[in-house]
Amino acid sequence: MSNIKDLFNAIAYDNTGDKLGSVKEVFVDDNSGQPTFVEVNHGLFGMNSSLVPLRGHKFDGKDLNLAFAKDRIKDAPDLDADQALTPDQQNEVLRHYGVDGLEDQTRYEGVQGSRTEQDRGVHTEGAEFAGRDRADLNDRDRVATNDGEMIRSEEQLDVSKERVATGEARLRKYVVTDSETVEVPVTREEVRVERTPINADDAANHNARIGEEEASVTLHEERVDVSKNTVPVEKVNLGKQQVTETERHTEELRKERIDVDGVEGVDPRDERR
Repeated sequence: MSNIKDLFNAIAYDNTGDKLGSVKEVFVDDNSGQPTFVEVNHGLFGMNSSLVPLRGHKFDGKDLNLAFAKDRIKDAPDLDADQALTPDQQNEVLRHYGVDGLEDQTRYEGVQGSRTEQDRGVHTEGAEFAGRDRADLNDRDRVATNDGEMIRSEEQLDVSKERVATGEARLRKYVVTDSETVEVPVTREEVRVERTPINADDAANHNARIGEEEASVTLHEERVDVSKNTVPVEKVNLGKQQVTETERHTEELRKERIDVDGVEGVDPRDERR
């Protein structure tokens, strides 16, 4: 059987395993002495909190798995957790979560009928809260146990990170037109008249006759034929890289202080811790 004090050090999760934050308050029923609600922190640095019924929860002494989704928990009614819950307030919370009662199979010990537990911050009047983070609950008026023991609490930062989408990058192609000039050497044939004297042998073999005669020569030239072909020239990929930066966040934390009054022989350095 779990002890209710262990809930104070628990980390709360929703019904899918998403982390919410630490347990801020525990509400117990004065008749059964069993916890009925918890107030859990959520959001950035646990700045927000919500009341959640313990109906259907699971607790292993460290992790508190609640039976509701994170979105529903974040949208829970905003009630004053500094005071005991009235029946109307309890019903309002139950309606929000869609449950009709607070009966739960998980049982806890160390609550009802124990003065020591009450002095350590577990309250059992109605649905009172069993808080560890309230510095304004008349701590100076609390009476120590027979063993001279009192629990001192303080706030600690619970820092978590979540991955969110911040932008989107795309690769896009578009067409531009450029002019390109190339110089191509071309060859053509031209007519050239060559005159060569005939030697005696050629003259002897030629049957000379006076008359008209024609001779033709076919001329050639090179002409440029320009065409275009589409060929792949480059591959472009869109990659990602992680860059780590350090962000500085400052929060104010509260601590409980314990005074020792009316005791002689106590070192003053030990009176305040």
